[in-house]
Amino acid sequence: MAWEHGLDTDSVAYAIASAPETRIRVVAGPGTGKSFAMKRRVARLLEEGLSPKELLAVTFTRVAAEDLHRELQKLGVPGCEELEGQTLHSLAMRILSRKHVLEAVGRTPRSLNSFEMKALLCDIGEASGGRRAAKKMIHGYTAAWAQSQGDEPGFAKTDGEKAFQSSLLAWLEFHRGMLIGELIPYLVRYLKDNPAAAERSEFKHLLVDEYQDLNKAEQTAIAFLGEAAEICIVGDDDQSIYSFKCAHPDGIREWKDLHSTCADLEMADCHRCPTTVVEMANALINVNKNRSPRALNPLPNKGAGEVAVVQVPYLENEATWITAKVKELLEKGVHPSEIIILVQRAVATKPILNALRNEGIPAKSYYEESQLDSEAAQMRFALFKLFLDNEDRVALRYLLGCGQDDFRCKPYARVRQHCESTGDSPWTSMNKLAEETLKIPYTKPLALQFKIIREALEKLEEIKGDLAAFIDALMPEADPDVSELRQLALAQMETVETPDKLFTAMMEEITQPDIPPTVEDVRLMSLHKSKGLSSPFVFIAGCVEGILPPSFDDAPSKEAKDAALEEARRLFYVGITRVKADPDNDRPGSLFITYAQQMPAKDAYAANVAFKTQSGPLANLLPSRFIGELGPAAPAPVKG
Repeated sequence: MAWEHGLDTDSVAYAIASAPETRIRVVAGPGTGKSFAMKRRVARLLEEGLSPKELLAVTFTRVAAEDLHRELQKLGVPGCEELEGQTLHSLAMRILSRKHVLEAVGRTPRSLNSFEMKALLCDIGEASGGRRAAKKMIHGYTAAWAQSQGDEPGFAKTDGEKAFQSSLLAWLEFHRGMLIGELIPYLVRYLKDNPAAAERSEFKHLLVDEYQDLNKAEQTAIAFLGEAAEICIVGDDDQSIYSFKCAHPDGIREWKDLHSTCADLEMADCHRCPTTVVEMANALINVNKNRSPRALNPLPNKGAGEVAVVQVPYLENEATWITAKVKELLEKGVHPSEIIILVQRAVATKPILNALRNEGIPAKSYYEESQLDSEAAQMRFALFKLFLDNEDRVALRYLLGCGQDDFRCKPYARVRQHCESTGDSPWTSMNKLAEETLKIPYTKPLALQFKIIREALEKLEEIKGDLAAFIDALMPEADPDVSELRQLALAQMETVETPDKLFTAMMEEITQPDIPPTVEDVRLMSLHKSKGLSSPFVFIAGCVEGILPPSFDDAPSKEAKDAALEEARRLFYVGITRVKADPDNDRPGSLFITYAQQMPAKDAYAANVAFKTQSGPLANLLPSRFIGELGPAAPAPVKG
């Protein structure tokens, strides 16, 4: 099928697909058909002879990349089976792993899982004012990188910060590891310092989705990678919701000024939402001041839809009301996968999830990205890493310390000092200690722990040829603490045959978790997680002050508080525009906004839910201010 088949030549989608300019900006609101237009553009490029290897399609999630691939295959575009849509982090990992890049960068792109950070914090925390202080400074270090453009991040200003940064980098370099937040900055540094690098001309066309969610370092990486290429960026600053990842929405706003001859296109017709929701969304987002004025266009053929705003007395009543409504929908023939429930705090998710399951309703919470939540699962996964590579210093360090609050940091420091003075690796040194051919004072607990680790590895080595037996030994069915990790392994076993390929598949699922493209359950997730999804039935629960928006009492300035409030408003905007109307198939598009008057104060404190007053043991909650900003199209709240 030709790329232009069925396209109206006067449509914005056609203009995007056919634009000949070398720099293109597409501002596309929610539900306006940007994915459709992007796919047609890629199809045109491939049909015109562009090699799939010369086209870089950068998406925000792996599911989006896989979706692009599937849709192109449906179009029957030659070469589509070779097309690689990928996230920028996976691309950075691939480039940094090349031998010549490794030599130039001088760092090993072996990223740390979050649980492995515990060993790092114990090792460097004592000299940095404690683990909490060290964790805060690591955040400052990676945030400074994210906000830089490949220069020194400017994090270390005081003598204490300089000493901490030196200690952090020494640990990472010795253990041959890298923080997730360092991947893109080191890619930028390599590209910047090597203007003749092949990577700067590897691609002839870049297509970048959700550009507003990239931070400065990521946007700089795109600029270097696309230096000799055509670049098409797509996004919407009204949907920028990732400041905690240092997203830089000004990047998409300023694109036109930086590229004066670029094609500048806008998609505003909302093909997803019912007209009532579009009008509510326009009223809400128009409250924000730091934005370019524009509006979504409601399409009459989508119908008015169904919207309800419901207040209940207590938090548990909210779960009861939502469950009853879901049950009613299922009895009318709605499939569970057509329903998504958005809750911004896990404290409000658990009662809803439990209530649904108690009624026998299939439901899954995507707060449960918890394959590595338990210490047992963390230990097993680290053991898996060490099995594949005995010289994985991060995994060995974690395993030597796990089970102890201080991660045996003092005896380990002696082993590390020995390694640095002799050139021995930690694995070699620990073997010598275990065999008593090396003596280091006060390291006996480490040697005993290492013997346990080595014995476990030897047992795995004996059965590595039988993948099912390997999984049974590493992640026993009888151990409930590793059940989610085991389920993940069994799911991946269907497509892999060896332990190394199994690990790669599992690591990708754990470090880049996404909502699968096909589901059978009612889905519960945060509003952030819902980005890119749509559904005919959407619930947004917990719409109270202190949750949506959260409290900004600790904001350093009024400017910071205002910026955080605008982002929270954008997040609510993203949430309500997940509603998809399909009136011809008896799906008018239904949005249910719920909130409680009270919840237990102890639960509110534990979940960091801000509230002003309480009645006995109950916190008095206030409706989210965003409900009052939905404009005249929104229905009046009712009692549930």
